Amino acid sequence: MKKLITIVALSATLISAPALTSTLAMAAGQSAHSANPATNVYNTRGHYVGSDPDPFIRDQLARDPRAGW
Repeated sequence: MKKLITIVALSATLISAPALTSTLAMAAGQSAHSANPATNVYNTRGHYVGSDPDPFIRDQLARDPRAGW
């Protein structure tokens, strides 16, 4: 039973770590965007919608009407 509780707690920590890191970076005034600004994608209103090194994925992100809302 102790192993199960430990595994569940560890899993929850690992799953929430990226979201926590992003939230902490934004609270500290740092950008959660890509380190390489050339891979950042913004919608037509100038809102950041994501980053990806693949130009086809960046194009898809830029054209997605639900991106950035």
